[in-house]
Amino acid sequence: MQLVLLPVLAPLRDVRRNEVHSPVLDEFMGGLGVGYSYGPPFGQRLVTWADLQRLELPRRMLRRQAAYNLDARLDAVAVHGQPPALMLNFEGIASSLLLAEGLWASLERCVPGELVVGVPARDVVIVTGSQSPPGLAKVRRAVDRVFFAGDRHLLSRKLLVRRRGIWEPFATSQGRAPEAAYSETVRY
Repeated sequence: MQLVLLPVLAPLRDVRRNEVHSPVLDEFMGGLGVGYSYGPPFGQRLVTWADLQRLELPRRMLRRQAAYNLDARLDAVAVHGQPPALMLNFEGIASSLLLAEGLWASLERCVPGELVVGVPARDVVIVTGSQSPPGLAKVRRAVDRVFFAGDRHLLSRKLLVRRRGIWEPFATSQGRAPEAAYSETVRY
């Protein structure tokens, strides 16, 4: 059986870094990291440091293989809804799509302004445009509902915006300054 790995977003909080049985996580941004999941089904078990040693797989190859596998599976992405907000579905790990460069160029044409997403949980991605007040309100409500309901894999209450090919925290023009994106953002 061939080993299939995909990148998955995971919170960096409460992670014991570099312990043999902790997951391998690379910083992404805004308190989120990129882990690597065996599958299918994906998202149930993340690759640990012990797994890397056992597989004799360099971390760089892990990243490369996971990115390749993600790009190869993009035909499984489903887009639901209509503007002002769209939902993405992808094998229970829709948040992984933030790492799929090719997907976002096509979605940019579907929304007014810059792409803005909510990723409240590993399996939830809501997309709108920065120039759509009803879309932004809908995304914020959806994020709040997911956090209120709870989820095993909660990620972030923050909305993200895509600028110059990079995700960063989104802030409205209501007097709040944008938060700086991590300088060590992992690019896929």
